[in-house]
Amino acid sequence: MIRKLAIGLAAVSMAFVAIPANAQEEEAPRTTYRVEYIKLKDGSGQRWDELGQKYFGPAADAAGLERPTVHWLMAGPWDIMMIFKLPRGLASLDTHANPEREAWYKEFVKIAGSEEAAKKITSEVEEIEVNSVQTFSHTHP
Repeated sequence: MIRKLAIGLAAVSMAFVAIPANAQEEEAPRTTYRVEYIKLKDGSGQRWDELGQKYFGPAADAAGLERPTVHWLMAGPWDIMMIFKLPRGLASLDTHANPEREAWYKEFVKIAGSEEAAKKITSEVEEIEVNSVQTFSHTHP
């Protein structure tokens, strides 16, 4: 019985080896996203939105990046869900010399008026955001 099973498995395995690699269809590229959930300090939603509209969104535009999609959540523990498209997939998460992050920050400092002003704005956002968590997703073609 075991010998027949082993012979059967060997025959099935050979069938997979016989399929030429070029007979397999190429998979379409996936789109990768960073999804961030944010909990805001009570009553700070309008200010958070103002900062995004005045500084963060325009910095993304000036850097040639796609703005994140912002969802104002109506149930659950989080107030906001932001979805960022990662232009180079997971390579966009590289912490060393990330071109998208560098381009965005350069434009953000210009819009803020100075490095000091940019730091003040990010400090305010850090005070407004009580908690956050992020995850990553991708589409299946």
